[in-house]
Formats: sequence, structure tokens, C-alpha cells
Amino acid sequence: MQQVVQELVVLVIVMAVGAVFGRRGLLDEKCTGYLNGVVMKIAFPALILASMDKDFTTELLRNSLGLVVISACCFGAVIVFLEIWRKLSKRPEKELGMLQFLVIFGNTAFMGYPVISAIYGDTGVFYASMFNLMHNFVCFSYGLMLLKRDRKTSAKQLFGNVGFIATVIGFLIFIIPGTLPYVIHRPLEWVGNLTIPICLLIVGAKLGRAKPRDLVRPASIWMTSLIRLVAFPAVLLAVLGALHLNEYWIAIPTIIFGTPVALTAAAFAAEYGNDEYTVGKAVALSNLLAVVTMPIVVSAVMMVLGK
Repeated sequence: MQQVVQELVVLVIVMAVGAVFGRRGLLDEKCTGYLNGVVMKIAFPALILASMDKDFTTELLRNSLGLVVISACCFGAVIVFLEIWRKLSKRPEKELGMLQFLVIFGNTAFMGYPVISAIYGDTGVFYASMFNLMHNFVCFSYGLMLLKRDRKTSAKQLFGNVGFIATVIGFLIFIIPGTLPYVIHRPLEWVGNLTIPICLLIVGAKLGRAKPRDLVRPASIWMTSLIRLVAFPAVLLAVLGALHLNEYWIAIPTIIFGTPVALTAAAFAAEYGNDEYTVGKAVALSNLLAVVTMPIVVSAVMMVLGK
């Protein structure tokens, strides 16, 4: 639990630095706009490629395939839920798409992986990256469709973007025996590691220009946060626990789907013309609430597993 809290404290500190720079005008709208482009077109695709450069062995095959199947089922169920919500909701299409994006995509790499690493070590991180394959595919296909709900979207726009292409290439790298040469992997890793700190600075800069009382409004950002942090892990833990699956198949999906809103959400919102200010507030609120909820989720998982 100590590592979870430490990671969240680091997150808050970097956002606070962004807030200070935002208030002082060092990270103005023009600058954050350029940084969004760096994240979406360079850093995030590099992060995907580096994270998928794993040496796959037959020993990991069974658990890995099981997690991929569970991940596909989880995202499929969430997409059905979101589409039902869409039909029942009276919100404008653009606003609804943005809220749906916040619900479905979590801060898996920055919060999920460290927590899983603390429990299962490198093997757990490997399994988490397998589970997260579906996250990347859905993010750069269905996710972009959500953010473009008020506009017509071509197949080329959905599947021809750099993020989706990086995910496909990364998957091919993953299933081919061996790993990339060090001189290729290391630069990808370096550039990919820029993703999270840049996103935190962007979110902090935007929030730093806001009035304190506006940071917890509207109510919809509380709704999206609580769905991710409370509803998702509670349902998953109940369902997977009832099926008496092995501990990896219970713990990893529950923890991954119990992570707060994705830090990259604000960059996606800015890139595709959505309300990045509201998204930034949702990111900040969700990740702050996770200081309380994620230790509870992990404790509940350990209790179900009898540990």
C-alpha cells in the first residue's frame, strides 16, 4: 500500500508543478497545445511499442491467453454498457462521448502496473501488459469514435492514426520470438517515458488557471470517477471471484479496471476538439480519490484470494 500512496503523491506533485507554471504563463495554451501533439504523435506511440517489446515464453502462454480473453470480455461488456447509456441519455453527443471515454479508459500504466508489481513482481507486470493489449486497441479505435461522436469518422481516421498503427506493430513485435535490439528499444523507452510527466504537466497547467471552487464541478466528473474507482472493481471482483479463477485472472483485471481516469485523456480531448478543461478536472479528481479507493480495492482482492 505504501507504494500506491507514494505513486499518487508523485502524481500530485508533478501536477502541482504544472499548475504553478500555468498560473505564471510559462505553460500557456499555445505551449500545452504543442505538448499535446508531442504526446499523441510521438511519446504515447513510443510508449506502446516499448511496453510490448517482451520476450514471450511458452510458460506464460496459458495465463496470458486467459487474461487477453478476460480483457476482451471486460471491454466488450463496458462498451455494451456505454452504448445503452448513450441510447438512454439526453446529453449532447459530444459531451456524452467525452464522459464515456473517461469511464472506459484508466490510468493503467502509471497506477495499475506499480500496484501489480508490488504484489507479483515482474511476472505480474508482464501479465498486466498482456491484459492491457485490448486497452490500446480499443483506445485508438472505439475511443476515438467516442471523441468524434458529433462528426462523421472514416475507417482511415479510426485505424490509420499513429496510435493504432503503433499498437498493431507492437503486437507483432510481441508475438515474434525475441526482442528488439537494445539500440532500438532504449530510445523508444526514453521517448515513451515522456508521456506521463508531460500529461501531468498539461493537466496541472490547465487546472492552475482555474478557480478552486470550479475544480469539483460538474457532477458528471464525480460520476465517471466513482464508476471507475468503485463500480468496475466491485463488479469484476464479484464475478471473477464467483468463477473461482486463478489469482492472476482475478487480481489483475480487478486492479486494472479499478485505476483512476487515464492521464492521457486530456491530451486526447485536446487533440480531437473536446472539452479538455472538464477532462482535466476529471483526471485530477479521479486520481486524487484513488489515494483512498485503490488501497481498499487491493485489500478486497487479497481478502477474496485468501491472502
